[in-house]
Amino acid sequence: MEKSINDNYFFYFDQNRCTGCKACIVSCKDWNQLNPGPVSWRKIVSAEDEGTNEYDFKVLNVTYGCLHCAEPECVKACASGAIKKDPETGMVIIDRKACTGLQQCVIACPYNAIYIADDQQEPEMEEGWQVRHPAQKCTMCWDRLAVGKKPACVDCCPQRALDFGLVSDLEEKYGSNILLERELKDVFKCEPTSPSIVFKKKR
Repeated sequence: MEKSINDNYFFYFDQNRCTGCKACIVSCKDWNQLNPGPVSWRKIVSAEDEGTNEYDFKVLNVTYGCLHCAEPECVKACASGAIKKDPETGMVIIDRKACTGLQQCVIACPYNAIYIADDQQEPEMEEGWQVRHPAQKCTMCWDRLAVGKKPACVDCCPQRALDFGLVSDLEEKYGSNILLERELKDVFKCEPTSPSIVFKKKR
């Protein structure tokens, strides 16, 4: 099947399967060699959904990192042009050498998915950096995709709550589970910006 220009890479998340084990967070940090500190490219948010009585409740977990939005607010906010969206893959990538440290991207991201390290986590500046701690975030594991692997968070998930691929392939595999904008607003508690995620809500 020929790839449509709008058929970018998407994450898939099944809330029914996620147990909140944090394996995705650990594998992400390990693969991307993130030292201990405030930066974690993937996070898990948990909440209890109470029913009509004390026995009727469920735990709702959401795991996510940068959602590589179709209309990324971070790209619009970045005055240095360090953040770009690749039209072929849909990836939103930060060029850390071009970052000037204004942190407007951090403020603009509705999912709090862009991070600034501290001196302990990032003790040395790399060659070419303009600031001590340029912005960073999930890269969709582009280096793994280049050798035919899925993102580290997807490969490690013991419950198979996460998947990844072209949106057309995910829809064919799982059905049409893409949330409408108003539903995404309820999940992420913000105004959505067409994030690249197929999301199956907990029943």
